[in-house]
Amino acid sequence: MKYLLIFSLFFSAPLLAEISPENAVQQLWQSLSSDPQQKPNITKLKELLHPNAVIYGASTKNDSPELKIWSANDFVQMLDKKSETGFYECEVARKMQIYDRFAHVYSVVESRYQQDQIDPDFVGVNSIQLYLAGDKWQILSIYYQVENPNIPVPLLHGKTGVCLS
Repeated sequence: MKYLLIFSLFFSAPLLAEISPENAVQQLWQSLSSDPQQKPNITKLKELLHPNAVIYGASTKNDSPELKIWSANDFVQMLDKKSETGFYECEVARKMQIYDRFAHVYSVVESRYQQDQIDPDFVGVNSIQLYLAGDKWQILSIYYQVENPNIPVPLLHGKTGVCLS
């Protein structure tokens, strides 16, 4: 019996890694990134986002807060176009909490238009909620805020330019 348990844990480990919340978040940042004249990975985005997901985006324009809200479908449609420049997401810090089928991720991401540039074009902080739907984690909501020029985003344990994955 003991060997059966060890055997099942050993062979199920890759499957568990494929469906982890960490993996879903890594895939999110990878799918949003694209080379010049390319689109983000729309197929992967549709897979990651729950059909009823909501995306909230906050930024500061002319010292005034601005909040935009998209359904999963509207968000994907907005991104379904080629980028003149590239767009590269680099997650530099992550804090995660998981309970049963619930996961919350606090993620700090640097965004660049050129993959090899040193300084990010902007930094954002993200709150991502995930739900384990069957055997895969899906994103229920994303609330991101682009860094306010007057209030730097703390990098927690991260380091600028050093991506987690």
